[in-house]
Amino acid sequence: MKSIDIATLMDKLPDITLFDTRPPALIAKDGLLGAKAISLEAVQLGDLPDLPKDEAIYLICQRGAISELLGLYLEEAGFKEVYNVAGGMNAYYVYEHQNVNPS
Repeated sequence: MKSIDIATLMDKLPDITLFDTRPPALIAKDGLLGAKAISLEAVQLGDLPDLPKDEAIYLICQRGAISELLGLYLEEAGFKEVYNVAGGMNAYYVYEHQNVNPS
């Protein structure tokens, strides 16, 4: 699995497949443009995204740990191009603050 920083991810939005592993209420509150919900538990039980296995998939969670674990499951299931957003939404909040209120 590859890691991607939040600035690179933001440059790619909305033209990518992005999954958010956080609870649906949090995604609705502050999810990134076009992010779809995905559950670690569902993937562990075999409920995989209905996507070609060679399509790039980007994963984000709150801190980066759950999405990284989920990415390992997707790779084990045969997905070839899986990216984890380093730092997750916490990194996004810092990015957003720096870009809205530059010092």
